Amino acid sequence: MIRPKLAEFKLMFLMMAVFTTVAIGFWQAFDQPFYLINFAIIGLSISLGMGLWPLLPRDKKPWARRLSQVLVGGYLFFGLGCGLIYLSFGVIVPENMEIEGFWFMVFAGVFQAAAIHYFVAKIVGPIFFNRGWCGWACWTAAVLDLLPWKMSPGRVPGRWGHLRYLHFALALGLVASLVFIFGYTVESQHGIVIYKEAIQTDTPQYTSMFMIPEMWWFLIGNLLYFGSGIVLAVVLKDNRAFCKYVCPIVGFLKPSASVSMTRIAPKNDRCTRCTKCTVNCPMDIDVMRYVQEGKPVLSTECVLCLTCTSVCPEEVLGTKMGPSLSSSDYLRVIKPASKRSAQQAHQPDSQTAV
Repeated sequence: MIRPKLAEFKLMFLMMAVFTTVAIGFWQAFDQPFYLINFAIIGLSISLGMGLWPLLPRDKKPWARRLSQVLVGGYLFFGLGCGLIYLSFGVIVPENMEIEGFWFMVFAGVFQAAAIHYFVAKIVGPIFFNRGWCGWACWTAAVLDLLPWKMSPGRVPGRWGHLRYLHFALALGLVASLVFIFGYTVESQHGIVIYKEAIQTDTPQYTSMFMIPEMWWFLIGNLLYFGSGIVLAVVLKDNRAFCKYVCPIVGFLKPSASVSMTRIAPKNDRCTRCTKCTVNCPMDIDVMRYVQEGKPVLSTECVLCLTCTSVCPEEVLGTKMGPSLSSSDYLRVIKPASKRSAQQAHQPDSQTAV
């Protein structure tokens, strides 16, 4: 077994540094030990997977990422979303961690719960660790990645990806309408379940977390996400179809990812143009084209899943840290059948990566 080099653990060190800083910063700023525990759990879970990645054999590496997905996604879904992390305080406090929950917090001028989550993971975070949230922590992707269509046929041509921005706008419009037209507020959906005489609060109390409006927002939103994600995966034979065409979070992620300090990049010139990096990319990025041009993968579609680094037989790819600006978005797009037939007729012995 080849011993991994220290440089292969730099993503782990980066995540540990970022989340340690965030944990201590929020703890001190709000004088709440909860934030220290919260971000320590998330940071350690992601760092564990990124630390295991270099240690595992090539064909087992994806399990390191899935471990982080399960740990972080499970904690965020059940611990924060369903409010079970607060059991030790004698209460259950559901939090709507979907995008609507973020907008409710923004319009209420409250910086907590979903607002903090989005700020750290999806607005500021990508500047440091790209769209690592999508690759290593998203609970929706954690489920969709278990489906059998791991090798995408390619990106659907046209403007299907614009549906994500429409979804983003609809979520914003829905919450804005409820708040400014119907007077719906954060207080309208918030509530807790007290099962011990642990605290005294004026917050509305319920006998079950499933009676709390915020819980319904969270559960219904997730059911729609999981349902549409599975349907799209089945129809398009692509596990990550939801991420490419429907997920609204890219409205936050892509602008920050365009200036990310962490990229996949070629580390040597041994590329044989085998196209494995491109064909295996779950987000349909034409990785080989970036390699051939001697550039980092500047696409804002990259979720830093590291798949391309593990399938490259010449170990050409690795991670690079430093300032960068996304100036190109090379994607592998599905060609219409007529064009494929014409190309094969003129070039019967060649294969072209789009």
